[in-house]
This record gives sequence, structure tokens and C-alpha cells, in this order.
Amino acid sequence: MPAQTTGPDRRTRTRDATSAEIKATARARLVAAGPAALTLRAIARDMGLTAPALYRYFGSHEDLVGAVCADVLEELTAALSTGRDTVPLGDPLGRLGATCRAFRTWALGHREEFQLVFASAGAGPTMPPTMPPTISPGSVDGDRKGDLSFGVVFLGLFAEIWHQQPFAVRDITDLPPDLVAQLQRFSAYVGDVLPLGVLAAFLSGWVRLYGAVTVEVFGHLGFALGDPEPMFELMLADMARELSTPRISSGT
Repeated sequence: MPAQTTGPDRRTRTRDATSAEIKATARARLVAAGPAALTLRAIARDMGLTAPALYRYFGSHEDLVGAVCADVLEELTAALSTGRDTVPLGDPLGRLGATCRAFRTWALGHREEFQLVFASAGAGPTMPPTMPPTISPGSVDGDRKGDLSFGVVFLGLFAEIWHQQPFAVRDITDLPPDLVAQLQRFSAYVGDVLPLGVLAAFLSGWVRLYGAVTVEVFGHLGFALGDPEPMFELMLADMARELSTPRISSGT
């Protein structure tokens, strides 16, 4: 009797291949003409299909955009992980710097994808619905790698730095109560893996990194800087100095 196979059947393979082609066509239009070009009618025309035919694969325009965003974030996460791992585990500050540079390099090389994922209403990245039970040095690429978003790469790096040498953070008594409440919710969401002050430092660092990269991607520093890279490196140096300042109190 014929051997049984455990892989997907022909119909599933065909459907998966068509879905991948639709996403690739959508991304090609994105790169060529920006997020506004991602219409089902235009994508169907490029593929020689009718717009209703696409609804067999993606139920709505939002579903298709979400699928493209998911692919872009997966690619970005891989780029960040590759950049991070050019520096050994024993140098977490160096790993953070390498990851920040990888983020900037990817964004400048993928401006339209960056705009879709980070600057389009309703298309922004979110933390994954399931998180690793613990985040510690080396844990962010464990068995649940498929669940991780790019944000966990940065959060894992802050955990590496904190575990190697706790750095100075604000005591929660110095933070506004409404911020503390939000940090507590965020902490519970990610598994209560780091003190609230460290999570505040993590979010502050992300805001600075995201802001610096965004204004450069959209050319909003041209009025003052022909080459924003030295300013970016100065920001990284400031961040490294702050994260290498030893903790002098036991507050969280």
C-alpha cells in the first residue's frame, strides 16, 4: 500500500503558494508606489485575477495588509537578531548597540515597508499575544521563537544588561502614579520578568530609537543634518552610558 505522507495536500500547497504570491505582489506594489497602492483591485490586476478572487485568500483589505505587515516584522526580527548576534553574549551593551544599528539600517533600506508597519494608522506592531515565561540572557530565541515580535529582541537585551550589571533606574515612588499603573499592566503582560524601573528605561529607549530612525527615514532632519549618522551614534553613546551607570539603591 502507498506510504502515507504527513505534509500538506496538493490543495493546501496550491493555496499557500497563491497566498504567498498575493503577499509578494502586494509588497512589490508597496515598494514601488507606497502604502496607498495596496488596493485589492490593483493587486488582482497585477496577478491577472479579479478582485473577488482575492477574497478567497484574504477576507478583507485589512487582512491582506496585516499579513504583509506580519511578513515584514518577521524579516525585521531576523535582521535584528543577526545584528545582535554579531556581538558575543558577554557584551550586552555592545549587542544592544548592534541591534539598534541593524534597525536603522533595515529601516533606511526598506522605507516603504517601514512606513506601512510603523507609520500607518492601525498597522503598527504589537507585542505578541503569548510571551516567553521568562526573559533572560539567551532566552529570546528559545523554543517559542515563532511567538516573538521584534520588540522582544530589545526587551531581551535589556534583560541581558540588567542581569549582568543592574543599572540605575528610577524608583517607582518617583514616577507618576498613572505611569506606574500602566507599567504594572505591561509587566504582567510580559510575565513580570523585570522591575518596573527597567521597563520604564526600556520604553524610554524605544521611544528615542524609534523617534531617531523615523525622522531620518522621512527626511525630517535635512534642514540641519546632511548625514544624521553621527547624531544617531551620539544617541547610542548616551544610552550606553545611562545603562552602564551602576544601580545605587535597591528600589524597583
